[in-house]
Amino acid sequence: MGASTGISVLLAALAISQAAVAADCRIEKAVYREADTGLELVFTAASGENTPVTHGFSTMIGTLQLDGHVIYDPEIERPVGMLMNACPEGDVTGADIAACTVWKGIIYGVDEATGHADLLPPEGADAPDTLLLPGFGPSVLASSAGKGLEAGPWDVFEFKECTP
Repeated sequence: MGASTGISVLLAALAISQAAVAADCRIEKAVYREADTGLELVFTAASGENTPVTHGFSTMIGTLQLDGHVIYDPEIERPVGMLMNACPEGDVTGADIAACTVWKGIIYGVDEATGHADLLPPEGADAPDTLLLPGFGPSVLASSAGKGLEAGPWDVFEFKECTP
């Protein structure tokens, strides 16, 4: 077996082992990493039973800690994620929320073995191998959180680990 064949077999084995780890982790304990910038999305359990929030997540962009959440939108029948930077608390307007929103969009989970893409699974479900957040990178760069970044993240985040 040549060196390139051996490396290919090793990479395939690593991909399979990573997928197995993702399947053993619940989405609310999953950490995902974007390959180019190393940006991580850290998922947490929803904030309570009487809330429309289905998932929480956070990330660091430069020195900023940004918080996000996912809310199921019944009108479009999709989970919609929002990443926000220093949003005001309490009684706020739609304009206030829009001004502090870094990214808003549908989050898709991708099964690397089959290539099948589906909506982000609900809390308690197995973490997908990969997350796709369409338009995430350009939105970050265009936001106040992206000022000073030389390059923005891509829209694809791969499973990194499971938190305790």
